[in-house]
Parts: sequence; C-alpha cells; structure tokens
Amino acid sequence: MNLTDAKIFAGELSNDLSTLDLHGFFPSEALEKLELFLYEQNQNNIQIVKVIYGAGTGKLKTKVLEYLKEHPLVDAIKDEGGAAIVILS
Repeated sequence: MNLTDAKIFAGELSNDLSTLDLHGFFPSEALEKLELFLYEQNQNNIQIVKVIYGAGTGKLKTKVLEYLKEHPLVDAIKDEGGAAIVILS
C-alpha cells in the first residue's frame, strides 16, 4: 500500500474528518464554497477531508469531481458515491 492509499484508508475509517456538505447548492455556488474550504483546510495543515455532494441527478457530483481532479491542492480523490475522500497536498 502506498502513502496515498494509506491516507485514503485512514480517511475512510475516521469519524472526525473536516467535512463540507454541498447538498442543495447549485454547482456554481458549490464550487465557490469548495474552493474556500480547500484553501482553509490547507492553511490549517489538514491533509484529509470529506466532501459530500449527495446522489441526486449527478450534476453536482460530476462538477465537484471534475473540479477536484484539476485543483492544484488535491493529490488524490476517492469517490464513495454521494461523497468523496480528498487528500490535500
């Protein structure tokens, strides 16, 4: 198991991850909140976070995952259906 996989595994087991719940937001609003959340967590030296986007129609999930994959602070993502574990650099 490499370090990234170990961090993701630890995140899956943790009950006290910093979490951002984006339920009910339009994608543009959600991405603004996500950007702020990622930078705040990075500034606080938090390396593993959880982002909840729910199931719904899949529009929000798609936008959030696309955004995370391109974000410079994100090292890895594990999609868990209605949420993702995110490893920050």
